[in-house]
Amino acid sequence: MWSDAASPSATQVPCHLQRAFSLSRSAAACLPQALTSAVDGQSYPIDPSFRTVLACLRVLGDPDRDDLQKLLFLAKSFYLRRPPPDAGELFAAFVAGGEAGRSEGPPLVDFEMDAGALYASFWQQYGIDLLTARLHWVAFRELLAGLNEQTPFGARVRLRTTDEGDVPPEARTRLRRMKEKFAIAPRVGCAEQALLTELDQRLAAGENPDDVLSRLRDALSGENDVPTRNTRDIPYKEE
Repeated sequence: MWSDAASPSATQVPCHLQRAFSLSRSAAACLPQALTSAVDGQSYPIDPSFRTVLACLRVLGDPDRDDLQKLLFLAKSFYLRRPPPDAGELFAAFVAGGEAGRSEGPPLVDFEMDAGALYASFWQQYGIDLLTARLHWVAFRELLAGLNEQTPFGARVRLRTTDEGDVPPEARTRLRRMKEKFAIAPRVGCAEQALLTELDQRLAAGENPDDVLSRLRDALSGENDVPTRNTRDIPYKEE
């Protein structure tokens, strides 16, 4: 008879069954080592390390990489060179805990921009050194959701979600300035950044920027569309 820790169903979990994180289940059941494809029903081993997932998210969000490069990286790093037919969708569901399209709005976390704040926050609240820790992505995600507003990252999230109408008029200028400082900007590729620099130069010189704007619109309309999950779908504890 299979033990709970050794049972295939404990480690090969369809993403639609991962919605609820429960302490009544075993570690093997909560922290899957394989995912089941919705296309062919087969189980695919994964590298569930939070560091691997963050590396994949960084590559998938890189505007200078095309769809094929992104999917190849995902196949090699996360799926251990054996990707399922629905690799992008399955990864996105795993990252967000199986909750598809749950929320809308701007993202609350940028794992690259907020790396220092996340490191300091995990150390402050949990005593975890993220540079050396070995954490399953699900464990990392739940700990991330539990960070309070007294941590550096929690303070950033609170700032990003605070509306100007919720503070006194005399505090709105400072709030606006701080929100701009910690705002999460869309990723811009090298080509787009070069066009933005040229646009600034044209405007500063009082020249007609229409051709630059046209090229910029064309560049932005051709962005890659590999399925990824909005980072707002990663839960966060607001107190």
